[in-house]
Amino acid sequence: MSTNKLHNIKETGFKVPKDYFASLEDTILSEVKLQEMVPKSGYKVPDNYFDSLEDNILNTVKTQQETKVIKLFTWKKAVYATAVAASLMLLINIFFNKTENITIDTLETASIENYILNEDLEPTEFASLFTQEDLLDVQLINEGYSSETLENYVFDNLEIEDIITK
Repeated sequence: MSTNKLHNIKETGFKVPKDYFASLEDTILSEVKLQEMVPKSGYKVPDNYFDSLEDNILNTVKTQQETKVIKLFTWKKAVYATAVAASLMLLINIFFNKTENITIDTLETASIENYILNEDLEPTEFASLFTQEDLLDVQLINEGYSSETLENYVFDNLEIEDIITK
């Protein structure tokens, strides 16, 4: 850009804030009065501070010892904690777990009924649910019926509750 064209530029892109030059003189005078009132800033650097600063920094960095890092969580501690927890659970199970002998009388009728309905029991398996005394109490009239026919009749016509409660 040549110097001939400089006087033709109307906008430079720089703007001065409104009333900048009107308040400029007051701003400068207030700064001068402030400096006259407080001649020292209050901050003072010791003599030869910057001459020995680099040496002081290097000496402190070199003399620092490496600190030993202690891990809070180690696998060894986790294994010990797991072993203790498992031992406690085992002791609690052994000493406080009272097992009762399960008999047919302690089971609920609904549980037995659901078992019989949901399992596909063969007649021989179903017969194994009865004791010998129960089977002796049943008096069958032998009129030529096959055991398979009787079993089918029992399965088809008798209620489960009748079978269980008798």
